[in-house]
Amino acid sequence: MSEMTMVRIYIIEGERKRHHSLTDEIFDRLHQEHKVMGVTQFRGVAGFGSHGVVHSADLIHINAHLPIIIEFFDQDDVVAEALLWIRELVDPDRIVSWKIQVG
Repeated sequence: MSEMTMVRIYIIEGERKRHHSLTDEIFDRLHQEHKVMGVTQFRGVAGFGSHGVVHSADLIHINAHLPIIIEFFDQDDVVAEALLWIRELVDPDRIVSWKIQVG
């Protein structure tokens, strides 16, 4: 087993004007520049932000206000380097990380 760091980034409703370009930039840089071990993007099916307004989706309608979550993991040094520039793009309060065991 090896110890690594898992990171989860919440892209919230207020950033929706930049959703696609912001999430694409983070995803592409993690993949191409940092070559992290794994990256996944999720779109929320329901959520609310600091204003407390609940947004949700059903099978027919996908709501553009739903959050996007980007999750990745790698060795601590790789994650630390990636977080340097991610914190410039995303409010640091929207980034969480924790230690994981792999293997």
